[in-house]
Amino acid sequence: MEPWLADGFGNASSLHREGRRAKNAVDQAREILTGALGVLFAEVLFTGSGTEAANLAVIGAALANQDARRSRVLVSAVEHHCVLNTRPMLERLGYRVDLIPVDREARVRMDALEDLLGDDVLLVSVMHANNEFGTLQPVCEVAALARRFGALFHSDAVQALPMLACGQRPLPDLVTFSAHKIGGPKGVGAIYILAGVKLKPLVVGGGQEREMRAGTENVAGIVGFGAAVGALSERSSPAPARDAFLDVLADVPGWTPSVSRAESLPGHAHGRFPGIHAEPMLIRLDRMGLAAGSGAACSSGSLEPSHVMLAAGYSGEEVREGLRFTFGPETTIEDAHRAASFVAEAAAAVSGIRS
Repeated sequence: MEPWLADGFGNASSLHREGRRAKNAVDQAREILTGALGVLFAEVLFTGSGTEAANLAVIGAALANQDARRSRVLVSAVEHHCVLNTRPMLERLGYRVDLIPVDREARVRMDALEDLLGDDVLLVSVMHANNEFGTLQPVCEVAALARRFGALFHSDAVQALPMLACGQRPLPDLVTFSAHKIGGPKGVGAIYILAGVKLKPLVVGGGQEREMRAGTENVAGIVGFGAAVGALSERSSPAPARDAFLDVLADVPGWTPSVSRAESLPGHAHGRFPGIHAEPMLIRLDRMGLAAGSGAACSSGSLEPSHVMLAAGYSGEEVREGLRFTFGPETTIEDAHRAASFVAEAAAAVSGIRS
């Protein structure tokens, strides 16, 4: 990225030499991403974030197909807010949005999805992997079911790009990504659009990205995205560190995992200590040098209840106990053991305060 931040100021839409250099850099990044996904060069567009990409997939499809006599959109109850929060706009466009129920591990219930599907459904949106629990969703089964009813299928794969780039096929009709989840820069996303699928742009004003996303391209960010995708094969799996962490926690009194390891992302661990709220745990862990999350967004200085845990059937009290830990390829076994010891120490301390 450095040359494009330092002196590569050419506009990728310009015809002069510096513009052509920038355009070539963007195209090279697109080739890396499309090559990793095994899709056509023209089927991938760059956006400003994974959120923007998901908005384009869902709302763009709704805008482009208003005359298709399909008036319903189905989204899983545990989607990221970039999908869930499209509901008011979809309803203003005349669509009815139904939530697909999930099981205790935040996995889509296929029986419920089949009951909800019909010839009036335009789009089904189910993420590839949940960002809180790490739960892997049955995307192949969802794709087959949506196809049977003639509905489009979008999957938010922000958490799962390494899997898709390593040969998990076929892709849904619409798939959205973000660079920062694979070690790339923040502020760059991408969308895969199967050839023939109709979308209308949400950002207008220029002809960039095949007239689907106006605005001067973030050349440095896109180059960084491509570099991160190209380096995926060299990145070690975070699973050994995650497993080492969970092995230690398995012997800590009260630790209750939310999802089985085999059914979740290799870098995710989610669970709770019954009777211990997440907020004091997170504060204590942060002071100890361990960055963790509750699986809930921070709003106005307070933790909002996790919609994922609520949808999975947890009580209000249980939702306040949820803890999320994530691991990267740089995390060592020693790091994991140290982190687990911090969690055990924090749980004992907070439990002692409460008692």
